[in-house]
Amino acid sequence: MLKIDALIDLFFTDLPFPKRVAKIAECGCKYIETWQGGDAAELKAMADAGKECGVKLVSVVLNSPGGKETAPVAKENLNVFIDQIDRYSDNALAAGCDQGIVTTGPSIGGRSYQEQRKALVEALAAVGDKAISKGFKLNLEPLNLEVDHQGYFLESPVDSVAIVKEVGLPNVKILYDIYHMGIATGNLAVFIENNIDWIGHFHCAGIPGRHEPYNGETNYPFIVDKIVKSGYNCYLGLEYFPELPCPETLIKTLEYLQG
Repeated sequence: MLKIDALIDLFFTDLPFPKRVAKIAECGCKYIETWQGGDAAELKAMADAGKECGVKLVSVVLNSPGGKETAPVAKENLNVFIDQIDRYSDNALAAGCDQGIVTTGPSIGGRSYQEQRKALVEALAAVGDKAISKGFKLNLEPLNLEVDHQGYFLESPVDSVAIVKEVGLPNVKILYDIYHMGIATGNLAVFIENNIDWIGHFHCAGIPGRHEPYNGETNYPFIVDKIVKSGYNCYLGLEYFPELPCPETLIKTLEYLQG
C-alpha cells in the first residue's frame, strides 16, 4: 500500500517542528519527511515527537540543490560530498530514518555534461557504498529547469535512471517528483510503469504553482493507481506550498490521494 508523507517544513509553519508532528498526526498522516538533514537535534526532536503520536520520519534531504560546495558533479568536491552525506545519513539513522535525497547541485560552467555526469556517478558510487554498509538508501533527484531550478545539473528522468544503473548499487535509486517531471518531460504514467524498480521515493504537487495536488492539470488519482498497481509500496511525499490553511489542506489532500 502506498504510504503518504508530509514534508514537515511546509505545514503548520507557525509552530516548532515537534508540535508540527502532532498536528500532522491529527490530520491522519502517519509519515513525515524534512529538508533538515543537517540538524541532528531537530531530527531527534521530530522523531521523539513522532513516537508519542505514531508518526515516522521517512526521508531527509542530504545536500542542497543549489549548493556549489557539495555539488557531486564537480570532481574536486568528492571528499566534502562524501563527508556530508555520511554525516547527514548518520543524523537520519539516529532519528530512525533510513533514506535520504541526494541532489546534483548546479551545472559547472566550462565543463561538459559528460564530464560532470562521470563525476556524479563516481560520487554516488562512493557514498552509496558507505551507505549500504549501514543500511541507508539514497535517492537521486532530477528537478525541472524551466520553473523552479534554473541552472541545476540533472533534469532528465531517463538519464537519472541510467546513472543509478551505472552506479550499480541496490540502495541507490531515484526520487521521481511528479511535479518536477510533469513540467520537465511529461509522459508520467508510462515512465513510472517502465522504471518502477529504479524509483525509491515519490513527491507530488499541483501543476502549475506547486500548490495542492488536487488543484492542477495532473490526474493524481490515475497516477497513484498506476504506482500502486506497479507493486510499489513505499512513500509519496507531499512537497507543495499550501494555499489553504492547515489542517484543511492536509486533510483534503489525503482524502483526494487515498480515495
